Amino acid sequence: MHPMVKPALRRGWRDLNTVQFGMTPTHALTLGPVDTATGSFLELLNGTRGLDLLREEGRRMDLPDGHVDRLVRRLSRAGLLDDSRGGGPAADALRGRQEVLERLRPDLAALTVTTPGPGDALRLLAARRETRVQVRGAGRVGAAVASLLAGAGVGEVDVRDVGRVEPWDVAPGGLPAEA
Repeated sequence: MHPMVKPALRRGWRDLNTVQFGMTPTHALTLGPVDTATGSFLELLNGTRGLDLLREEGRRMDLPDGHVDRLVRRLSRAGLLDDSRGGGPAADALRGRQEVLERLRPDLAALTVTTPGPGDALRLLAARRETRVQVRGAGRVGAAVASLLAGAGVGEVDVRDVGRVEPWDVAPGGLPAEA
C-alpha cells in the first residue's frame, strides 16, 4: 500500500493540536491531538511511499515505534486514505496513460470522497473506460451530455440523431454556431 490523504479533502489546522480534513460538513473529520512531528509527517502521505519507507521516514523524524502504523490505521478507518497503487489491473493500465489520468484528476479526487476503500476510486474510474453509452438526440442537451460523458472518461459515447442542426441547438459547451 502507498497511502495518500484523499486529494479532495483539504487539510487545515483548527487549532495548534487539531487537524481538519475536508471542509464540507458531510465529509469533514478532525484528528487530534496532533504534535508537530506528526503534523509534518502527514505531508509524506502523498502516495509516493510505501509503508516501509514511511516507517523509515518516521524513525528519521523521531516518531515513536509503531506510531506510523497506528496513524495510518487511524486515518484509514476514518476513510481519509486512498492507495495510490490500488485498484487492480484496469487501474494499473489507466495509470500508464498519464495524459488521460491528468485530465480525469478532478473526477478521481471526487470519487475518492464517495468511495470508502483504498484504490476503489481509481478502479471505478478505470471501469468507465469499459462503459458504452448511447445518447439519442444531438441537439442542445444531447450534444452537451455526450461531450460531458466523453470528457469524464466513458469509453464509448455513441450519439444517434437523424435530424439536422437548427439554430436552437447551439449552446455553450455544445454545438457551435458554425454547425
